[in-house]
Amino acid sequence: MKKFWIILVILILAGGAYGAYKYHMAAADANKPAPPHTAIVKRGTLSVHVYATGNVQANRTVDIKCQAGGEITSLPFQIGDTVKKGEVVLQVDPTLEEQALAIAQQNLQQAELTLQSAQVNYQIAKENLITTRQTDEANLLSAQAQVKNDQLNVQRDATLLQEKLAPQQTYDNDKTTLVRDQQSLRLAEVQLMQLKTQALQVKLQKLNVHLDRVAVLIQHANLKNAQTNLGYCTVTAPINGAVANVDVQQGQVIASATTNVGGGTTVMTLVDTSHIYINATINESDINHVKIGDVSQITAAGAPGLVFPGRVVLMAPESIQDQTSGSTSTSNIVTFQAKIEVLGKNKEMLKPGMTANVTIFADKLPDVLYIPLQAVVIRHHEDTVTVVTPDGKEVSKGVTLGQRNDTDWQVVAGLKAGQKVVLHLGDLSSMWTPGHH
Repeated sequence: MKKFWIILVILILAGGAYGAYKYHMAAADANKPAPPHTAIVKRGTLSVHVYATGNVQANRTVDIKCQAGGEITSLPFQIGDTVKKGEVVLQVDPTLEEQALAIAQQNLQQAELTLQSAQVNYQIAKENLITTRQTDEANLLSAQAQVKNDQLNVQRDATLLQEKLAPQQTYDNDKTTLVRDQQSLRLAEVQLMQLKTQALQVKLQKLNVHLDRVAVLIQHANLKNAQTNLGYCTVTAPINGAVANVDVQQGQVIASATTNVGGGTTVMTLVDTSHIYINATINESDINHVKIGDVSQITAAGAPGLVFPGRVVLMAPESIQDQTSGSTSTSNIVTFQAKIEVLGKNKEMLKPGMTANVTIFADKLPDVLYIPLQAVVIRHHEDTVTVVTPDGKEVSKGVTLGQRNDTDWQVVAGLKAGQKVVLHLGDLSSMWTPGHH
C-alpha cells in the first residue's frame, strides 16, 4: 500500500514538471517573431493597366429650338419624360403664319396671271409685226412699180410732145402723177423703216415675259417660305431621348428666328442615352499603351458597389495641355482624351455629368520581371524591396520599376528571377497602400 502512494506522488510530480516545460516552451514561441510573408520574383507576361478619370456623357445631347414666333399653345412634355422621334414637343399659335401663307398664295396667283397676260401681249406683238412687215413690203413694191410706170409715161409723153403728137396737158398730168407716186414710195419706205421700232417693242414684250416669269418664281419661293414658317409653328423631336431641360412654358410668347440672332428660341434639351460614354483624360506617359478596342472597367461614386464593363472606342490624336498656375510656379500637365463606351447591364445608372474612374486593360509586356505591389516600399524617396537571402537574412535593395497593374509591378532593374522578397502587408510605406497607387 505504501508503494502505491509513492508511485502516485512520483507521477504527479512528473506531470507537473512536464506541464511547466510545455508552458515555458509555448511562452518562448509566442515571443518569437513570426516569419515574414514572402513572394518570388517572377518572369513572364505582365498585363498593363492604365488608370484614368472622366465624365459620363450621353450618346447625343440635342437642344431643340423653335424658329416661329408667337404664343406657345401646347407643351406636352416635361423634365424626365421620354420622347420618341417625330413626336410634337411644342406648338405655337399659327394664326400669323397662316395669314402670311394666304397672302403668299394670292401673290403667286396674281404673278401667274400677269405672266399669262405678258405672254399673250408678246404673241400679239409678234403676229402684228409679221402682218405689218408683209403689208409694208407689199405697199413698197406697189409704190415702186407705180413710180416706174409713171416714169415710162412721162418719158413717152415727152417724146410725143416734142413731135407734137400729144398735148402739153397730157404730159403735165403724167408728170404730176409721177411726183405724187414718188411721194407715196417715200412714205412706203418710211413705214418699212418704222418696223425696226415695232420690232424693238416686240423684244420689250419678250423681256416683260421673262420678268414676269422671274416674278412667278419669286412668289413660288415666298409661298414655300410661308409654308416653312407655318411648319415651324409645330416642333417635333429629332431623336429618341429623355427631356433633360425645358426652357419655356405654355402661354409664353417667343420671338421668331428672323428677330433672334441665335436662330430661334431653345425649347428643351433631349438626351439620347442609348449609348453611354466616359470622356476620360489619360496621362501622356500612359497613352501609348492604350489602343482602340481595349477592354476596361468603370466605377463611379454615383453607382457604389457596381463595376461596369467598357471598351475604348475613340482616342484623340492631339494632346490637351492643362496649365495650372501657382503663386511661385506653373505646372504643365499633358493629357489625351479617350472615349470609352459603357457596356453591359445597368449602364443607365451612370448619369451624364457624373465623374467616373476607368481602368483600361492595355498592353501585355512579355518576358519581364515582376513582383507583388506589397513588396515595394518607399524609403528616402526611393523604391525599395527587402530581399531574403538563401541563409535567411533580409537585405534592403533599391529597384527601378516600370509598368504595373492592380497586383504586380514590373521590375526594370535591381532584382533577378527566383529571388525571394518580403511582402509588407499593412505597412504604411508600401506601394500597395492607398495614396501610393
